[in-house]
Amino acid sequence: MMTVMLDPLSATDKAKLRNLIPATEDIDWPSQLALAAGCRVANGEYHRRQRELGRREMQALMASFGLAPGMDAARAKELVMTATEVFLQTEAMKVVSRVKDGELRLYCTRCPLYERFLDHRWGGLTACGCFDRHQGWFDALDAGLEEELLMNRKWGDPVCQVAVRVKGSRAA
Repeated sequence: MMTVMLDPLSATDKAKLRNLIPATEDIDWPSQLALAAGCRVANGEYHRRQRELGRREMQALMASFGLAPGMDAARAKELVMTATEVFLQTEAMKVVSRVKDGELRLYCTRCPLYERFLDHRWGGLTACGCFDRHQGWFDALDAGLEEELLMNRKWGDPVCQVAVRVKGSRAA
């Protein structure tokens, strides 16, 4: 789903924003850290870095549109849809956004991290950075958004799916 917000961005601006992506797809370091410091340390550090990256991504995206934190929830959700398109559409990862039952849903159908969870070297590493990355986006937006995990490939579901909503609200 192409978002309206992407239209005013130049190709140069889109390329600059996408330059933030490689850090998320560098997924070798957690297994090295786990060997050196243990899985709990590696998982914690991985989550921290993903949340920080998400915050930086959203700050850069907001800056490209001249927007400041604290906007209304509708604009914030539109930015989440735009961030999904800019940062989560790569050769290795595919996440799409849709509005379903009045809420924003993010569906991850291809993820390099999930494939890593199947790698024996990752053993006790169970961190999924996507959710922390989204939390970083929400931190930067400061618009009262949260997400609820509805489906997860690690649970045997065909995709990972989250519902993004204003804190305290639930779909009817």
